[in-house]
Amino acid sequence: MNMNTPGRKTVSIGILALLVIGFTLTSGCVGVINPTPSEVMIRGNLISVDPAYVDGTFIWQLLLNPNAYEMEMFDAVDEYLVPGNPVIELGAGIGVLSAYINDKITMPVNQVSVEPNPYLIPGLLITKKNNALGTTFVQKAIGYGVDTVEISVTSDITNNRIVESGGIVKSVDAETTNVQKLADAAGFSSNITLVMDIVGYEHSVVQYEADYLSAHVNTVISAVYTDGRNTPDSFSAKMKLIGFTEKSRAAAEEGYTVMVFTK
Repeated sequence: MNMNTPGRKTVSIGILALLVIGFTLTSGCVGVINPTPSEVMIRGNLISVDPAYVDGTFIWQLLLNPNAYEMEMFDAVDEYLVPGNPVIELGAGIGVLSAYINDKITMPVNQVSVEPNPYLIPGLLITKKNNALGTTFVQKAIGYGVDTVEISVTSDITNNRIVESGGIVKSVDAETTNVQKLADAAGFSSNITLVMDIVGYEHSVVQYEADYLSAHVNTVISAVYTDGRNTPDSFSAKMKLIGFTEKSRAAAEEGYTVMVFTK
């Protein structure tokens, strides 16, 4: 009997195709068949990410190398976070650092994390629930002299920032707040740790709230961006003027410098 009949070839090809598909599904190598996940485990916490909004490439980078994400900020927290101090975090993003900090502080409810992008808030609340965090997430932007600002809301969440009204970048209005208002609302009165990753606006925080920072904050951990005349050196000089001492600085691959100051 001739084994190379057309019917026999068709069956063989079909079996081979099923084996390839099965291997692909179990290996998780193809994003089309194995869709981008909505949760990523990073530094002991299950972080919610929405593939419908957050850039898929960014999510896969987190999956493949989770500890590389904002590594310099985590290193600074490891070395300089005072567990007994209340924490105000400006720029929560997807909440990776928020969750990590909350695991380290003595009173988990003594943390307020601010994120202006409304599209990220649902994920932050899921992350809070998944990991039983005590963090209070606040959907506002840091701003001075205005009630609202426009925040870019592109899928590149690492670059969301205050933008000019009427620009070509997709944006939304966000109500403004400041460090003093956040602290007063939370009942934080002294020895506050301030953590900032707000894409250049950290310079404005020091400029407009110098007196409050000097009197009520004792540790600042900040991503510091160069923006015109604003540089890490100028940021350090401003902090020195209000009584802080620079303890460390580390350049990040993303183009900013992580700096730590204490009283």
